[in-house]
Amino acid sequence: MRAPTLFRRYPGAAHGIPWLPLGSFPTPVEPLPPLIGARSGADLWVKRDDLSAQPYGGNKVRKLEFLLADARGRERGRLLTAGAAGSHHGLATAIYGGLLGFRVTLLLFPQVVTEHVRRVLLLDYRYGAEVRYVPRMELVPALLWAERAAHFRERPYAIPPGGSNALGSLGYVSAALELADQIANGQAPRPAVIYVAAGTLGTAAGLAVGCALAGLETRVAAVRITSRLVTNETALARLVESTCRLLRRAGVPAPAPAEALRRVELIHGHVGRGYGRETEEGHETAALFARAGLELDATYTAKAAAALLAAIAARPGAVHLFWHTLGGLPANAPGPSVEAAALPPAYGRLLAWRDPRAEPGAEPRRLDGEAAGL
Repeated sequence: MRAPTLFRRYPGAAHGIPWLPLGSFPTPVEPLPPLIGARSGADLWVKRDDLSAQPYGGNKVRKLEFLLADARGRERGRLLTAGAAGSHHGLATAIYGGLLGFRVTLLLFPQVVTEHVRRVLLLDYRYGAEVRYVPRMELVPALLWAERAAHFRERPYAIPPGGSNALGSLGYVSAALELADQIANGQAPRPAVIYVAAGTLGTAAGLAVGCALAGLETRVAAVRITSRLVTNETALARLVESTCRLLRRAGVPAPAPAEALRRVELIHGHVGRGYGRETEEGHETAALFARAGLELDATYTAKAAAALLAAIAARPGAVHLFWHTLGGLPANAPGPSVEAAALPPAYGRLLAWRDPRAEPGAEPRRLDGEAAGL
């Protein structure tokens, strides 16, 4: 059994931290194809967490290795989590929770329904997730408590959106240590900056703590893709601090939170009109990466990669690394023939949702978790 890099460096931590294997690690670190950085002369690399697991990869797998182990150790029967309609975390929880024998309930709020979002929702259904429709993101905490009460006999295990708490963030503490080993082994140069999409911040916080723990003088550029209500410096600091506390309790010589926080910066200005809404620069970046054989999505990775390309002009001689967090949809993703009318009502409501802001003269409303100040 392949132990995470965190446990191989600090074997004693395995006695106090739950973990089970789901993915195939280490993921490759590779030069980005010359096509992408040709105009800048920058030294560009990619960490391929899109290849982290089968049937579904991406960044959620590393988090779920810790979270699902904790749920199993506590003998819970049902997993509860929440997100937007096209939540990759929700899909990953449905897939891997189901494979481990858990029943899975997803509390999902609406977002713009693209073809990618539609396929994610249909995969949630195919993998057996029970979906509850949540009209607004702000209602998620109260409805999570209501679901816990409704299923109390199954002792449900609540996972925060994105899997982003201290335990889930350990997946990316370990990932940063994994990258440090690859650098030490000559597989890649040390990057000056890592660019990664940032929503619920577990990936960014874990990378910052892991880089500090490894002694890597690398900055994490966490590219915000959703509202400042969710993705902000205060939330990031709290998650870094709680992750460091958890490591110390497990006997790991965790860095001071300030050492981690000086290595991470939230990058604003690439979210466009909000969560799940394509930007022109993101569209162009996704097309460029596609020609180089790398798939990006409009919500997360295209915006993070666009931030990378916008920044390299200022530091053309530096090494930049793009941390690819998209989980490619399983090969059996449902096609257009699947009809919303054949699905349970909550699925149908999410698939049929239309943004009232797109209608002429409509008043702005926060129906999909977006908020003022984007």
